[in-house]
Amino acid sequence: MLAALTPTQLGLLIALVGILAGWGLATWLGRQDRRTYILSRAPELPVRALSTHDDAWLRGRALLEDPLVCPWFDAECIAFSYRIEDKKTRTVRDSKGRTRTETYWATVHSEDECRDFVLDDGDTIQVALREGENEAWTSLGTDYQGSRRRHSASVLEPGRTVSVLGVRREAGDFGPLEEVPLLVTFKDRDQRVARAESKEIWIFAFALLLPALAGTAAVAVGTEVQEPEDWALPGLVGFGVLTLQWTLLSYNRFIRLRHQVREAQRQVEIELTMRADLVPNLVTVVKGAAAHERDLLEDLTRIRSQQGLAERIAGEEQAQATVRRVLLLHESVPELSSSELYLDLHGRLWALEEKLAHARRHFNDSVTEWNTRTQSFPGVLLAKAAGFKPSPLFAAEPEEALPPRLDLAIQPADSAAVDG
Repeated sequence: MLAALTPTQLGLLIALVGILAGWGLATWLGRQDRRTYILSRAPELPVRALSTHDDAWLRGRALLEDPLVCPWFDAECIAFSYRIEDKKTRTVRDSKGRTRTETYWATVHSEDECRDFVLDDGDTIQVALREGENEAWTSLGTDYQGSRRRHSASVLEPGRTVSVLGVRREAGDFGPLEEVPLLVTFKDRDQRVARAESKEIWIFAFALLLPALAGTAAVAVGTEVQEPEDWALPGLVGFGVLTLQWTLLSYNRFIRLRHQVREAQRQVEIELTMRADLVPNLVTVVKGAAAHERDLLEDLTRIRSQQGLAERIAGEEQAQATVRRVLLLHESVPELSSSELYLDLHGRLWALEEKLAHARRHFNDSVTEWNTRTQSFPGVLLAKAAGFKPSPLFAAEPEEALPPRLDLAIQPADSAAVDG
């Protein structure tokens, strides 16, 4: 069929394929960029720190009281993917008309099943695996039944340590919600995010090169290039397509990144507001147990009175120090360790600080990427033309680590007492 086309028609066909490939890859790139953002936006948290509608990465052991049994291999599992394949033969013909016989394996039966499981990191939560994506597979290998049939399977075994991305839903379980998927993987959060970022880079590279190569080939075929000096025009067209595609992809990336910076800023604002909403209860506890801590009371009141993101950012260093003093207040006032109100507030404040620390890092990472793209060549050319300007970072990361959660800090002593 292609042989019947004129060089001009074939060139136009190649150009059309290049345009479609560029459009498809650009669309895929946008989706992958959003997925990477969702994966990186979620903090890694313990189960006990989760609130309803929190998206997060959890890491712990996958447990199931009544596990599945993988067919043929009789292996207990939470999920399995099982295949039966038969060896078959077929005759193929090459481009020169010669025939040969080749063998291949054809799937004659497949079976996949999974069950929701419990994730245990010291606390437990139900994970809705049947609604999610499972990447945590362990191959059981291949078992041959004679010479022409083989069985193969992959499973997720109970007791394995996995990372799970999802949302704590109103029902109390952990699963997908809106745009956040349920994803189970053996990789930790940083490794999985790095994998998504690497995939995004490869898609970007192909989205640039394929249309450019198609443009070059289209002109070369259409003009029937035969001599080396005739490649100037195809090369020029290919470079022009490459430049145009880079401009479109980079501009779209700027727009998506600007949206992500704003979204990250909103998340920081939410966490800061939730922290400020805890202040009245914290003030009540401090007044009741440590009224002499007047400067602490004043600092808490200052956190509550701050209005607007700019003022909160300016006072964030002092606010971090104040929060750490509250989280360590039980050391100077030991009776607080038995106060249910203080324990509740301590746990809620500790969880908020963990989420805020991640939101702050994520915002700064997004802003850093934005600033790098707007100030480095060749992105700076497009940024200046489009009016994209660098953005300020949020407060710097505190030098001191967050004090341990109170119930975690006293757990070893309780455990020792029980063991003794």
